[in-house]
Amino acid sequence: MTRREFWTDATARLETAGVEAPRRNVFWILEEVTGADRASLLSSPSLPLADDDRQRAEAMVQRRASGEPVQYILGHADFLDLRLAVTPAVLIPRPETEEVAEAALERIASVEQPLVLDVGTGSGALALGIAHARPGATVVAADVSREALAVAMGNAERLGLDVSFVHADALRPQFADSVPPAFDLIVSNPPYVPRSEHPTLQREVRDHEPGLALFVDEDPLVFYRALAGHARRLLAPGGWIVCETHADFGADVRDLFEEAGLAETAIAQDLSGRDRIASGRQPGA
Repeated sequence: MTRREFWTDATARLETAGVEAPRRNVFWILEEVTGADRASLLSSPSLPLADDDRQRAEAMVQRRASGEPVQYILGHADFLDLRLAVTPAVLIPRPETEEVAEAALERIASVEQPLVLDVGTGSGALALGIAHARPGATVVAADVSREALAVAMGNAERLGLDVSFVHADALRPQFADSVPPAFDLIVSNPPYVPRSEHPTLQREVRDHEPGLALFVDEDPLVFYRALAGHARRLLAPGGWIVCETHADFGADVRDLFEEAGLAETAIAQDLSGRDRIASGRQPGA
């Protein structure tokens, strides 16, 4: 079987299975299996696909057709300039979260050696993205999931980035005792999807990504209330909190931050024009 024959057949099967961008998914799989980039694959479509490569790629295509996210199948996802290992223990990093990282980096651009806390680090995307962009930063990352922390720690080690990891629950009042004050930046992509939305989500998200990192029950702002409380204790004067939000609750998070006594509260839109990035500043600087 040639490369072209494989990608033509696999693309048709993924399209039938309702996979978004099926051709792109097939090329990601072929790149992973063959070690060739897309340009090389396209420039030599008549090359035969080795039997071992075909079998591996076929197994991946079958998994993708079943709804498993391609990032879990490949075992990695790209975030900013980093390639992060991902497993079903962590959320798959998304472009919107890259925008959160960029907004957070703007807030500490003038701080020479910032102290940064990432709450709910998951794969470590925000913590590692900031550590990579700001080599002089001291970065602490916390998560309630030991499985997620293992993934994040592995990413930090593989990338050679110095981040300290803490096992702690942001919903507990004792959380603030688990990390050292006073931070110049707290950044977070907390769980914010109401559990009532579970049936409406894509099957890739609904059936495969960790519910612990996705869903909240009765109060959609529960994590933001906790973060606002921690910010009062943990932020240095003039320090910032920057959080990803549900598009429907961004303005509510901004208002909550303002009610908690933070200054310069704001909600920014993502590239799709949806409320996505809530921020506020600790008074006193």
